[in-house]
This record gives sequence, C-alpha cells and structure tokens, in this order.
Amino acid sequence: MYVCNCNGITEKEVDEAVRSGAERWDDVHTYFDCAPCCGKCECDIAEAICKSRLAPETKTEAEPLFGTPALGMAT
Repeated sequence: MYVCNCNGITEKEVDEAVRSGAERWDDVHTYFDCAPCCGKCECDIAEAICKSRLAPETKTEAEPLFGTPALGMAT
C-alpha cells in the first residue's frame, strides 16, 4: 500500500528505510532521495515506522503441517 502518494513510497519501502536506519518520517524520504511535498503522509509514515520497529527482524521457518519430518529414519 502506498504511504506517500507524492513520491510513491510504499509500506514495504518504509520498512526497508527503517532497516537502513531511518528513524523519522522525513528520514524515509531522504533514504529514497526525495523530499516531502504536501505532508499528508507524515502520520502514515510515522505509524509505518512504529509497525516496522515492532515487527520481528528475523523470520522463523514455517512449521511442518504434520509434525516434525523424520530425518534419516532407521528401519
């Protein structure tokens, strides 16, 4: 979803900027080498930054549907 319509910045791009060190809404624009235009995105980007900070940084591997797969089952 677009967060900044003026510059075409999406939520995923906000996450990318935060992982690279952006801490404020205007840092996100700077990361993408653009500047805020109308300012309507300030609250949305600030909220996206908070969500990005709360999200776990490491992704866990999906659990198998039917228990743990057998590794080298002895017969």
